[in-house]
Amino acid sequence: MQSFFDGLTVWAYNVLPALFPFTVLTSLTLKFKSKSKLTVTKKLFGISCDNVWLMSLLCGYPIGAKAIADSNADRESATRACSFCSTAGPIFIIATVGNKWLQNYGATVILVVTHIFSSLLNGLIYRSKKATELLDKTNDLKAEDFGNIITNSTLSILSVGGLIALFYMLADMFKNFLPTTVSDSLVVAYAVGILEMTNGIFGVCKLANTATATVLCSSLLALGGICVFFQCYAYLGQKKVKAKDIVKMKLTQSAFATLLSFCLVKIFL
Repeated sequence: MQSFFDGLTVWAYNVLPALFPFTVLTSLTLKFKSKSKLTVTKKLFGISCDNVWLMSLLCGYPIGAKAIADSNADRESATRACSFCSTAGPIFIIATVGNKWLQNYGATVILVVTHIFSSLLNGLIYRSKKATELLDKTNDLKAEDFGNIITNSTLSILSVGGLIALFYMLADMFKNFLPTTVSDSLVVAYAVGILEMTNGIFGVCKLANTATATVLCSSLLALGGICVFFQCYAYLGQKKVKAKDIVKMKLTQSAFATLLSFCLVKIFL
């Protein structure tokens, strides 16, 4: 019970204040149709979804997945969009991980840079030659839509909070089954991060030196972990996106982030 409550506290202080406003803004933004024929994402990735990509970068998990689910994308297009519209929020990376836990300006910059570029590289390797025009809503915003957006956003955020608290509790249970000498190790902290990202990143920052923690945090932020997977799949499943495709894309994104952060740490830290 205490672990579950701790997970809810993490959600309330680090996720809710940033995620809820952007969830509402995402839903409102996608009500408007983009008039531009040539977009950044279409040029880079062969798929027109600038609004979704921007919201994913600004808001973090699982806003990108929600925006894809709210769009008119088919399964193939939704799957391709997952490769670059799946990122952690900058507020969490900068304020919580960088300034509060790592307490290092250089490490914070490296985390942000590697996170953005790993998503770009990930989108490029899954790019298709066939350009796709999608994710632009043609519906006009009606007065009654605003109330529905607030209600749906609230339910979405509550479901995210429930998943975070559940996996936070499971991570604590996993650690409690291990001897103290093992449970307090860096390997276990990273393993916990694979289960629940926030808890794992906190453990990594507490146990490792700045350089090592920066690389491992970058890896976990791009991967998201099992908890983030279920948050995103709750939306992407509506588009029939296969779970194995999401896992594959997150693994390659994490690999890019780990390699980039390792190189930058060697140069700048």
